[in-house]
Amino acid sequence: MPRYANISLVNFPTLPPDEPERLQKTIIRMCGYVAAAAREGSDLVAFPEICNCLDASEAWVSIETLDGPTVTALSRAAREHGLYVVCPLVLSEDGRRYNCAVLIDRKGKVAGVYRKNFPTHGELENGITPGVETPVFETDFGRVGLCICFDLNYWEVGTGLCNNRAELVIWPSMWAGGRMLSKWAMEFGFNLAAVWKEQATFVDVAGREVLSVKRDVSDRSGRSPVVTARLDLDRRLLHPDYNLDKLKALFERYGGTAAFVELMKQDCHLVFGSQLPGVSSDQLIAEFGLETMRDYLARVRRDRKTALAAAAEPVYANGQPARRAEG
Repeated sequence: MPRYANISLVNFPTLPPDEPERLQKTIIRMCGYVAAAAREGSDLVAFPEICNCLDASEAWVSIETLDGPTVTALSRAAREHGLYVVCPLVLSEDGRRYNCAVLIDRKGKVAGVYRKNFPTHGELENGITPGVETPVFETDFGRVGLCICFDLNYWEVGTGLCNNRAELVIWPSMWAGGRMLSKWAMEFGFNLAAVWKEQATFVDVAGREVLSVKRDVSDRSGRSPVVTARLDLDRRLLHPDYNLDKLKALFERYGGTAAFVELMKQDCHLVFGSQLPGVSSDQLIAEFGLETMRDYLARVRRDRKTALAAAAEPVYANGQPARRAEG
């Protein structure tokens, strides 16, 4: 059955570098945006990359620890308003600097930390250590992964999040992502929520924009920079190959309204979702032997590897495989 989550993204402009008590004022703003997201019924609110300064030239000196002022204040706000918060900032850990995204849970506890796997050359030159893991965190509404900005260029990061079965990936950044968001969603089979200071974008598992809102950073209208979308994290992306007959069996057993199925003919994709009360899409997929797009692609890769290994075996002129001598 559908499993909806309300996700909020905050694209807000930085304060001037010479603003007195800039960090304190920024944190107050951020806590206010957490409250605004809560009023919209959000389950999670996420901020842009290095959100406590929003200026790459300052990020390498605006370094905190997990018990520093930014995470402490946002943990308090998360607990007060009862929602998850994604707070990206530069952290100092064991004498090293990491460009991180911190996931804070509804009780204000740190649920996990993602360390940017692929820092830019500028970051490396400023002492940022690359992360090496792509964790996915269990929340009460679904499995959430994190990645940051330049990571979007690297298949390894998306593959890691896919292998760890992410349903939603939050991508704090300093650029919009564009069509690459759709490519990731389709290839890896998860929803994406992308946020930087000038734009918030939501993309579903089929690579389609659910909502995209741009912000003029010079806007002084006072409108809220909080953008919220409702996503169904139970939807799965399938390929028509090998699934159509199994879907027919599903509908024969449970009726024509048992599942949502949308054929995207040009993309050769199926969007699938259970509509049976108390039954998830994954349960129906397991029951009828359906295969998600991510699992189908993985199977093709495995079978390709097997075929290449077989092709490397010597053969006789008649095309029969040669048997290796034993002993």
